[in-house]
Amino acid sequence: MIGEHDERTIRCRRLGHAVTFRYCRTQEGESVCPLILDCWWESFDVRGFLQAHLPPEQMEGIERPEPRPKVVSLLEMIKRARRRAQDGQDA
Repeated sequence: MIGEHDERTIRCRRLGHAVTFRYCRTQEGESVCPLILDCWWESFDVRGFLQAHLPPEQMEGIERPEPRPKVVSLLEMIKRARRRAQDGQDA
């Protein structure tokens, strides 16, 4: 089942606070975090889990990520934060 590990938590080295595996797996509906294998390998067989649930081309992108400029990552995080803030105001 895809959600079997979703409630596990770990400290995110990118965000600086605890996050669930679900967040790492979905990043608020965007895509799988590129650091998911590095962060979760000690907790459970994350590679095997992802191989069982993701298409091969997405798995290859996780295993061999292209380096992204820090500015692009920061802009994406700002965009997600703005979207969350706006969704919170609409509620």
